[in-house]
Amino acid sequence: MQVYINPRDLEEFKRIVRKLLSIDLSSYKDNFLRRRLAMRMRAVGARNLKEYINLILSDPTELNRLLDNITINVSQFFRDPHIWVAIYEQVLSPLIKLKRKRNSYTIRIWSAGCARGEEPYSISIMLHELLGAEINRFNIVIYATDIDPKAIAAAKEGRYHVQSVMNVPTSWLKRHFAYDAATGMYSVKPHIKRIVRFMIHDLTRDPPPRSLDIIFCRYVMIYFDKVVQKLVLQKFLHALNSGGYLILGPSEYLLDEFNEYFEPIDIRARIYKKKGLSDR
Repeated sequence: MQVYINPRDLEEFKRIVRKLLSIDLSSYKDNFLRRRLAMRMRAVGARNLKEYINLILSDPTELNRLLDNITINVSQFFRDPHIWVAIYEQVLSPLIKLKRKRNSYTIRIWSAGCARGEEPYSISIMLHELLGAEINRFNIVIYATDIDPKAIAAAKEGRYHVQSVMNVPTSWLKRHFAYDAATGMYSVKPHIKRIVRFMIHDLTRDPPPRSLDIIFCRYVMIYFDKVVQKLVLQKFLHALNSGGYLILGPSEYLLDEFNEYFEPIDIRARIYKKKGLSDR
């Protein structure tokens, strides 16, 4: 079934979602929203967007299905393993070395667009492996945020199918997860959860955490247009400490106007470092 969505109906749809869920979809690219809407419209047999809007107004469960489709909360632990090797060697290890040198034992990290928690828990696991028992000497907080309340609820629960943990080394899996043979599910252990704080957060509207050492924002910016990307990058710039790291997704790039403020550490891994005052 061919689906056409005109601009006026699309704006009406955004208004309804904003009213019902307090979620602003205006930051997403229109073509992306059209593709996701068309998928759900074909699934339920809606002939046009007005018909589909009437459906979501009468059936809230369909609106939730659509939101799942739009926010794309699909991930894995240590997604893109080669990038996590770069994060281990070029971000976390140097940061910890610098903290020790300065006798400053606070580490603040933000996983922006954390989906169901695989990324922030991956960060926590890697920090535990790096620090061992010394982790108790540090004051570490990993802020994990997402726009989708259901994703945040699932992340807090911390239970995953085997497909989600395929990239976790066997020894790490045994140390940091509990396996339930009855369900075939892996649960994140409490010591990994302890330093992760989950929150519902809209990147485009809500203020960011402050005084951050690292920001992860992977597989999120590609859904935003250039105007919103610039807005979000400005927030990241102000939220990061001098010398802090920004990590984007493999298909995401730093906008040219931010080259003045960030130096590339690893282009392939999309790792950037905020310049200090003396660097500009």
